[in-house]
Amino acid sequence: MLLSFATSVGAQVSVDGVVDMGRQALGVDDNVSAIHYFTKAIEARPTHSRAYYYRAYAKFVLEDYGGAVEDCTRSIELNPFIVDVYQLRGLCRVHVKDYRGAVSDYSRTLRERPADEAALFNRALCYLELHEADSADLSMDEFIRIRPQNYKAYMFKAEVALEERHDTLLALAWIDSVIVRHEADAGAWQFKGQWAAAHEKYEEADSFLTRAIDYRLAEVDGDAGRVDYQVFLLRAQVRHELNRFDDALEDYDRVIGIIPEHFAAHYNRALLLALVGDDHRAIEDFTFILGVEPDNTLARYNRAMLREQTGDLRGAVEDYSELIKAYPGFLYGYNQRAKLRRRLGDLRGAQSDETVLARYSLDLVFAKPQRSYVRKVRQRSDHALDQYDQVISTAEETTDTVRVFGDAIFGKVQNAHTERELLPMFCLSLQPAAIHGYQSSAYMTEVEKMSRRVAELELQAEKEEIGRYVKEPARRLLLSADVGRESVPVVEAHISRLQKVQQRDSILSRLDYLLLMSALERSIYHNDEARTLADSALSIAPDDVLVCICRGTLMDIERAMETHPDDAVLYYNRAYLRAKAADHKGAIADLDRAIEIDSRFAEAYYNRAIVLLMDGESEKAAADLSRAGGFGIYKAYNILKER
Repeated sequence: MLLSFATSVGAQVSVDGVVDMGRQALGVDDNVSAIHYFTKAIEARPTHSRAYYYRAYAKFVLEDYGGAVEDCTRSIELNPFIVDVYQLRGLCRVHVKDYRGAVSDYSRTLRERPADEAALFNRALCYLELHEADSADLSMDEFIRIRPQNYKAYMFKAEVALEERHDTLLALAWIDSVIVRHEADAGAWQFKGQWAAAHEKYEEADSFLTRAIDYRLAEVDGDAGRVDYQVFLLRAQVRHELNRFDDALEDYDRVIGIIPEHFAAHYNRALLLALVGDDHRAIEDFTFILGVEPDNTLARYNRAMLREQTGDLRGAVEDYSELIKAYPGFLYGYNQRAKLRRRLGDLRGAQSDETVLARYSLDLVFAKPQRSYVRKVRQRSDHALDQYDQVISTAEETTDTVRVFGDAIFGKVQNAHTERELLPMFCLSLQPAAIHGYQSSAYMTEVEKMSRRVAELELQAEKEEIGRYVKEPARRLLLSADVGRESVPVVEAHISRLQKVQQRDSILSRLDYLLLMSALERSIYHNDEARTLADSALSIAPDDVLVCICRGTLMDIERAMETHPDDAVLYYNRAYLRAKAADHKGAIADLDRAIEIDSRFAEAYYNRAIVLLMDGESEKAAADLSRAGGFGIYKAYNILKER
């Protein structure tokens, strides 16, 4: 009893000490090391709820939100009374867009902490994402009762009024409430500017948008590149309507400075440059647009006219020819091309265009009505040709962002780029192999089994020695290998054991193994000498699983599977070969089986994630990357972040 108690106390101290080491790693933002410590603690004591919570926090900082949700859930299962775990899981669920689950977690938090501002605000955001306007308003009203001066709450109410209730006037009233409490809120002024522009109140819109830009520039120390480019774009269009062309051009220049490839800014600036007579710069913008969208007929039509005006007659002919290909009934194009061809001396071409025009005139008089040819064009250039001078006003694509309230959670996130390539096959080795900086590629299991078998034979023959026949070839092969000398003592130990083997029927196969293992470090690099040794060994023992693993071809692995049907590494190795042969379905099936046999097989999770990413299965891959990272392959977090 006393011994058992002492052992239990020692384990307790040891696990808690490892958890403390993990917390210290968290304290210096070393999240990868923290995960390592917490995983060790969980392995030693699977019921340690705090270790799961701390590991979830580290995973959250590394942007492994799915893995963090799993750890939070396990922590809650073990101890459902720690409120912070619910709050962390709610935040992680927001990131994976599980808004219903996040609402549940924040509601559970609020049962214990009714005045928790972050939980109230974030729950309201989740209700908004679920399009439950009434619940969103009620949750935000509770927040406003606690923090009536927090202007972000009023911005939220305005968003609910506009997006969910479609009540613009109510939204404006809430926006005014924001400005009363925080006049320098750039977002509120931008909202008012957008509303005024939509209602053609251009003077007001210009004033509101200018204030939005000024306040935002003050926040970012005058760095226009950190201002929302859309506010510059909208103000440029407003100023265009007010005939403030120079100011509008300046705003378009700012947009293009922030996003050089911005389509609408280039197009609208080109129209404005043409309007003020800067034809050459306008042509440059239209040329840029045609480089992005060669079938943009409006840009080509504008460039054709500008080329004609600047004397580039051949360029204008080329553009009119492209327009006629797209619109065979474009009579104005035929007329303009005929005139240009005459000026260029191409009389035959001009006469051909004039013949088309003449036939069309006759058809108007004598022919039956025909349906006109209509060609579909791309969405953002979907205008009739007579609208060639109209400004483009399109909704820009935006990336999804997560909006949450409360203090940010900081920490080092591993941003190093990692190539998405498979970890190599496992190989037989007397020591762990180092491939591409990864230290767990040695197939040690079978080597250990062999060592035990040799030890059993050793008991039968402690006196008789076999002599140099066994010892010298193995030593000679070892010393010629391109490997570190640290493996020499291990091989010498095996040689010493083999010298004592008495049964001659086992000597040959054991010698075979020894010769193979002494060159196995080279076999990882597919050395020809190691392959020759394997071929020789298979001629003596055709079904020997050790030799099959060493040689590592698909046929060898499948042969080994016949005698080792539950060996996870064999499935892993075959999956590698199948993936390299582009048999992704077969590779996934093998990795599934490897993980079924060994649920902690980190390399199998990692390679399955890589294959899933090759197939575009990003969400499934994220779960495997999380598990691989948790089991020690930390570069999985780099890929998880880049995914």
